Amino acid sequence: MTQTVGKVYAEALFALSQEEQNEKKVYEELNAAADMFAENPEFTALLSVPNLGTEEKLGILRKVIGDGSGTAENFLCLLVEKHRINRIGEIRRAFNELYYEAFSIAEVFVTSAQALTQAQRDGLTEKLAAKLGKQIRLIESVDASLLGGLVVQYGDTRMDNSLRTRMKEMSDTLVKK
Repeated sequence: MTQTVGKVYAEALFALSQEEQNEKKVYEELNAAADMFAENPEFTALLSVPNLGTEEKLGILRKVIGDGSGTAENFLCLLVEKHRINRIGEIRRAFNELYYEAFSIAEVFVTSAQALTQAQRDGLTEKLAAKLGKQIRLIESVDASLLGGLVVQYGDTRMDNSLRTRMKEMSDTLVKK
C-alpha cells in the first residue's frame, strides 16, 4: 500500500508528539502554521526557491515563526530542509485525522442559511456528540441559497434538511404525478 508524502510525515510527527506527550500543542501549532502558509502562498514559494540556500530559508522561517525550538518549529525546519514545505496542507490533514482518531473527535461540517446562534451551535454539538459518541469539532459555513434548515456532514454521512432540498423534493413529487 502506497502512502502519500503527507501521510508519512504526519505519522512521524504524530508518533513524536505522542512520545513527547504534547499532541495538543503540536496539533495547535501545526494548524496555526498551516493556516499561515495557506493565507500567504508567497511565503511557501519563497521557502521553495531553489537558488536560496537552506540556511537562508531556515533563517527566514525562524524570523517568521520564532525559534522556540519546539516540536512543531523543528518539524517545519525539517520540511524546509527536505523541500517539502509545499506539502504542509496535506501533512496537516493527515495529522489531524490521526489526532481526531486518537482523541475520539469527529469533524462535522454544518452549512446553514444564516449563521448559527450559540444556543443552536451548543444544541447541535450536544446531539451529535450523543449520536456519535465523540467530541465534536464543528466547522460552520453559511449558504443563503439553502433558504433555511441545515446540511450536516461527517465522515461519509450527509444529512440534508435544508428548505431548498425539501422544496425540490416536493416539486419532483408533484411533477411525477
